[in-house]
Order: sequence, then C-alpha cells, then structure tokens
Amino acid sequence: MPGSPYIQLMIEKAKNIIAGLFWKFVLFLVVYGVRTYLLVVYRPKMTFLGSVKSTDLKEPMIIIANHTSMLDPLMVQSLFFHKRSIVVAKDQVEDPHFSWALKRFKNVIPCDRFNLDTEWALLAKKELEKGNSVIIFPEGKCRYDGLLNEFKTGFAFLARSTGYPVLSLGIDGIYKMGHRTQILVDEPEKIERVKGIPSSKHLAERSEYFRQKVWELKQRALGQTGAILPVATETPAEVLPEESK
Repeated sequence: MPGSPYIQLMIEKAKNIIAGLFWKFVLFLVVYGVRTYLLVVYRPKMTFLGSVKSTDLKEPMIIIANHTSMLDPLMVQSLFFHKRSIVVAKDQVEDPHFSWALKRFKNVIPCDRFNLDTEWALLAKKELEKGNSVIIFPEGKCRYDGLLNEFKTGFAFLARSTGYPVLSLGIDGIYKMGHRTQILVDEPEKIERVKGIPSSKHLAERSEYFRQKVWELKQRALGQTGAILPVATETPAEVLPEESK
C-alpha cells in the first residue's frame, strides 16, 4: 500500500544503497586518480637497500618516513598500495575539507596528536594482526626547513608491544615536474618485544635512533652526505617565513 511504513522503509534502503554505491565510485575515482597522477607526474624512484626488494611486503610492517611535503602520505600509500593502513591526525580527519573522504576510507586510523590517545594504537595493532602494514609519519607534521622534527614515540611503542618490524623510508620531498622523487627503503628492524609497558626513556631512545636512521636515508635520497642532524632536544624549532619577518 502506497505510503505504508514498509514501502517507506524499502525506499530508504534503496536510497542508502544508491548513496553507498555513489560514494564508492567517487572514492574509487579519487584513489586511482591521485595515484595515477603521482606515479606519472613525479615518477618516483625507489632504492631498496636491504632484504625488502619491492613494495609487495611479505609480512605486515610499521612503515615510517620523514614528512617534508603534504604529498608524502599520498605518495607512500600509492607505492605501498595493497594491504596497508595509515595513521592520520584526528583534526585532519574531522576537517570539513578532508572528512568527506577520510571518514569513508576504512584504512584510515585517526590519532589525536594534541592529547593523550591510545585508541589509535589498538586500531593499528588490529590492522597488523589482519595482515595490513601501518604507515606512520612520526614527526606528526611537515617540516620545510630541511631538518626533522622530534619523532613521537607511538610507532616505537607499537613496534615493541606487537613485535612487528619497522621499515624506514627516506623521501627527498621534491615534487616537481621533470624530477623523479627519490625514496630509499632500508632494512626492516624489530624493537625487542617485552611484556608490560615499555619505559618512556627506552621508547625515546629508540625513536631517536630511527629518527637518525630516516635522516640518513633522506640525505642519501637528496644525494647529500655529511650533514649532521642534532638530537631532537637540540634541534631548533622551525621558523616559518611569516615568523621571521
């Protein structure tokens, strides 16, 4: 009967199905469109320095990299395209400019970078156990002056508590027409797994170790040698152009 609750329910279900299919199609276009653009325009060149010889990883890993450009997360996801999730700042996930897409991607793990947040680590652990690698940018934000910010210890905590290896990447951060973006991939390395809560001191030490490792990879990606990165506690804060006036 027209107007009956059953008919209305079926109409609502049909609308939801159509809306779901529409957004799947839109996200498909976005993902493959962005990936094609990055791979064709910037033609990334990957150099594998260790036992990992391709982006088709044989086991789940915690993938970390320096963060020089807003394109870095998109590039890493485009290269490690299958069976991966990525940790994204919660404020970006909730930003109206990005939320329409980020909240619909099942591989996005929100992380509150301004407050104590442990939920993201539980979600990341589940992704690893499902066989998906987890991409993390430990600096938490881009840095444009050539140095590296302090590495947050979350990735080290995740690696130590789960036993999954850390795969370090060094990205030159140059995205220009005519230049092939250089990415170096190092040997995976585990942080010894222990019971209980790891000490903050040990996590800080391991985070700094990987920070220096990523720095060396980045310098090699840039074709530079000899540059020394101060430890995080001695690295000067980045001065943005408007702040220097």
